[in-house]
Amino acid sequence: MIKNYLVTALRNLRRNRLFSLINVLGLSIGISAALVIFLIVRYELSFEQFQPDKDRIYRVVTNMRFAGDAIDNSGVSNPLPDAIRREITGIETSTAFYTAYPKVSIPAQPGILPSSGGKPAVFKSEKNFTYADNNYFTLFPNYRWLAGSPEKALQEPNSAVLSKSRANLYFPGLSPADIIGKHIVYEDTLTTVVTGVIADLDKPTSLNFKEFVSLSSIRHHSPESYRKSTDWNSITSNSQCFLKLSPATKPAQIEAQLAVLRHKYAGKEEAGSHTENHLQPLTDIHFNSRYDALDQPQAHMPTLYGLMLVAVFLLLLGCINFINLTTAQASTRAREIGIRKTLGSSAKQLIAQFLGETFLLTLGSLLISLALTPWLLHIFSDFIPKDLHFAPLRQPGILLFLLALLILVTLLSGFYPALVLSRFKPVLVLKNQIVADTSATRRAWVRKGLTVFQFTIAQCFILAAIIVGRQIHYSINSDLGFRKEAIVTINTPWVFEKKDDHRFVFLQRLRALPGIEQACTGSLPPSDGGAMSQTVTYSDGKKNIPINLQIKYGDSNYFNLYRLKVLAGRAPIPSDTPREYVINETARRYLGFRTPADAVGKMLGGYTIAGVVADFHHASFRTPIQPLALASARNFEFDLLVALRPQTAGGTTWSATLAQAGAIYKQLFPQSDYNYQFLDESIAQFYTGEQNIARLLKWATGLTILVSCLGLAGLVIFTTNSRIKEIGIRKVLGASITGIAALLSRDFVKLLVIAFLIATPIAGWALNRWLGNYAYRAPLSWWIFPLAGLGMITIALLTISIRTIRSAMANPVHALRSE
Repeated sequence: MIKNYLVTALRNLRRNRLFSLINVLGLSIGISAALVIFLIVRYELSFEQFQPDKDRIYRVVTNMRFAGDAIDNSGVSNPLPDAIRREITGIETSTAFYTAYPKVSIPAQPGILPSSGGKPAVFKSEKNFTYADNNYFTLFPNYRWLAGSPEKALQEPNSAVLSKSRANLYFPGLSPADIIGKHIVYEDTLTTVVTGVIADLDKPTSLNFKEFVSLSSIRHHSPESYRKSTDWNSITSNSQCFLKLSPATKPAQIEAQLAVLRHKYAGKEEAGSHTENHLQPLTDIHFNSRYDALDQPQAHMPTLYGLMLVAVFLLLLGCINFINLTTAQASTRAREIGIRKTLGSSAKQLIAQFLGETFLLTLGSLLISLALTPWLLHIFSDFIPKDLHFAPLRQPGILLFLLALLILVTLLSGFYPALVLSRFKPVLVLKNQIVADTSATRRAWVRKGLTVFQFTIAQCFILAAIIVGRQIHYSINSDLGFRKEAIVTINTPWVFEKKDDHRFVFLQRLRALPGIEQACTGSLPPSDGGAMSQTVTYSDGKKNIPINLQIKYGDSNYFNLYRLKVLAGRAPIPSDTPREYVINETARRYLGFRTPADAVGKMLGGYTIAGVVADFHHASFRTPIQPLALASARNFEFDLLVALRPQTAGGTTWSATLAQAGAIYKQLFPQSDYNYQFLDESIAQFYTGEQNIARLLKWATGLTILVSCLGLAGLVIFTTNSRIKEIGIRKVLGASITGIAALLSRDFVKLLVIAFLIATPIAGWALNRWLGNYAYRAPLSWWIFPLAGLGMITIALLTISIRTIRSAMANPVHALRSE
């Protein structure tokens, strides 16, 4: 019997090649999208899941409030971890570590060949590095030790532990056992001994360190600023503290003790400011953008939910195509069903037969999807996590997902059509009266409803793609209040001793280059992802007004280079330490000055207000413009900010000028790498997440339209085939090609209009909420909605017209020959 079902199914699929192809394409697209999205979501949700007792591990974070502004920091003050160990109860173990990007040198030593020229091998600004205490490997025990012992590896000062990849980089050709005892020099001053080698973690984690040095080392060899740092109010994200709570301890109990601890040691806080420590769950680090994830990429849960919705919709659209086309063709299989029922087939046997046909189609679609998945992962390589790998034979979870998907899609696509077909009454079928069955009308309404659903989803995606793209364009191309074109930031090393500080020599030589229009020193461009902040107080004679100022530093040419509009006063006078502020309009209004001129000359927290500048966007459009001050202080102006002259016709001026600047840089800073970035490119990076969403929406929109139009094309083909004789009669009676095409298209256009009317309020509400994330946003204009609807109807009409016009142009003689 099974063989009979299989042969019948293959014959039926071969007989209806076009409809089978449409079904396979629709299901393949849906399954491919679902598989790729499953891989992404599965990877993101697996972060830290391998850690033992992960539900009891927390990071101590700091939440600060200054003059009403909130600042969230993932780090703690340096003295806090030791105080926690001494005075807080309910903690099973804790660890502290300090992240850095040190210069690493591998000196010549027995068993190691020196680098070329006999000099030590040097590695600059190594990432995934930390100074950690000996409890680190107790709290996070999931490391496989290739050499050394976790109990003692970081116990003594000047100890280092390397991952296998970092060990191979520093000591190529040596085994882990041979690397033990070798020396590594950090920042030219700290000499360490390798005490352990561990295997690289192969599971998703934000704690992806490759190199560890004992924390006691930095306390003995670090600069004075760290070694003597006991300031409880000095918070840095480099200083991290993790706790593992006892089984019966609640996070709120620890947070209450942290508040007591801070009150005991930090002293009285200034008016308008407040600092608290809270516990962040380990599993929250990868998803919570309020705090950094130790330089690892973070996931965005709303985006993951959106991806899952895209997968569900595309799967549903493929299933809807199958349902519509199968039920539409029901009458073509009526005689087969009638004969099978007359010969004794039960409804269950017929349902099993039709589900078997669906299973074959779904299986074929799944195999196509498996072949497409590596190609899709390559196309979206800049959007997909780099550590995500697709190896189904080595990943049982993927195989289980594929099996579940195969069963689910088979049931979704095949159960309703199988139920409909199995209910045909054999007497009516064999009398050729199946069309008179009342269920035909009901099935038509089901098909129409599913078609409306398809195009409602497509219309929502079209609107989302338009509005998200429009907001990104608005954010990147709007007037930000300063010049951003042809501006380059050149990073220079941190300030040396004054006798070695070549920044100003570099500045003068840059100004002499013919391709450079202007150059100045500064810490940050007007718009940047970060800024320093300081809480200061202004007294108007009646009350004190605290204000938290974002502070940027730049010399007197900073204003001219960026074409900032000074409304009153002047630029600050350069000095070694800041003495004057130029505040923005937002700060002026906050402090209560009626006009810019009223603010000039007033004292603000010990600084003179030298001028007032017009507001400019110093962060992304998601953030309202904050009170800001510009100051000039040579000790804070680390970078060179350059305005280039316009490009020549050949477009080589900028590259040539930057190459000349690089040659000068290497002369003055031979130990440092030459790095620069165009300002407009760095501003565009503010919206990387939105650009990824826009790209995803474009693909989702295109695939949704493709699947929906495939289904629509199939229905149109079936409709025109079933009305061939009607079309022939109408043509004989004088109907025009245009009239017949309009007649055949009318019902489908009605469905598209209904889909548009349903999609418009839904998409409008959802997109208005999304735009609410922006303090400055492109207006949600009314004309976008009819334009998107017109575009959808146009695409659908083109799909419909290909077949309807062909049917209308057919010779009626062929259709009426048998009459």
